Amino acid sequence: MTNKPNLDLLRAVAVLFVLFAHVFRTASGHAAPATYAMGQLGVMIFFVHTSLVLMQSLERQQASGTALFKRFYIQRICRIYPLSMTLVLGIYFLMDQNWTHFELFANLALVQDLTYARLMSDPLWSLPLEVQMYCMLPFLFVFFRHRPLKWLLACWLLTLPLTLVPTLLTPRLDVLSYIPCFLGGVIAWRLQDRERLPAWLWPLTLAVFSLVYILFAETRANFYSCWALCLALGLTIPWMRQLRTPALNYASKTIAKYSYGIYLFHYPMLALCFDTLAGRHPVLQWGLFWALMVVLPFLGYHLIEHPMIKVGAAWCERKATGAGALTAA
Repeated sequence: MTNKPNLDLLRAVAVLFVLFAHVFRTASGHAAPATYAMGQLGVMIFFVHTSLVLMQSLERQQASGTALFKRFYIQRICRIYPLSMTLVLGIYFLMDQNWTHFELFANLALVQDLTYARLMSDPLWSLPLEVQMYCMLPFLFVFFRHRPLKWLLACWLLTLPLTLVPTLLTPRLDVLSYIPCFLGGVIAWRLQDRERLPAWLWPLTLAVFSLVYILFAETRANFYSCWALCLALGLTIPWMRQLRTPALNYASKTIAKYSYGIYLFHYPMLALCFDTLAGRHPVLQWGLFWALMVVLPFLGYHLIEHPMIKVGAAWCERKATGAGALTAA
């Protein structure tokens, strides 16, 4: 389960969709329905990928009870918050937008949707949803790991009425609209290890799903296409054999490795290069942007993201070792 080129490709495609959706919008000067759908598609793929790999991570822990929950939450906090907080603080101190202290706190804590705070960077809209879904994933893991798949499929159907709650009650519960999307990854986890279809079908299937989504997702409120896409991915991923194309696998793994930094940094860098430096030669603007999109995700991963992942893992391991020694004593 540790070497999955297909999942690397999935994550790489997701972040590239988001990146190029915003790049195309900047280059054209307006937001077209196709570019919006491309960006939304990237985020939906992220939701499926994240749920799947986190369920696999919970399975590898071989922990139970409160230890499973503590370990999971600590690792997720160390994974998602350090780099996003670095971005938010950078925007707060370096970009003159008159941010309030309340907005700063909401963006640092990733609770913008719960507090109706202004986003300090547009891609931050999806992170509160992921954080809220993290709270649910261990419960889903414990409940569904030994139960029939039909229970999980029934759960997917039963969540559809819940998606009406944000519209009927309060937008603060917007995460409910995306639960069917996250469940796509949970379904893929329960179906895993059924790799029977040829590997070359995976890029083709991903391309077909993406094209259909971009062509038919015409409105921003069209959640039906989001749910259908994520369910289709969840039902398809487990059946594909792993890609064995060295060049493609290497490129996918590299992009996936730095994808979080790409996702976070690209939007403020577009603002820097094309708003702050408006009027400069396009070659300078684009050259600086692409250079920053190589340097910043690289530095962000090696200086912040990866070290903090190791801190979270080491802290959990130390706690587990201490608890084991205490039990033995």
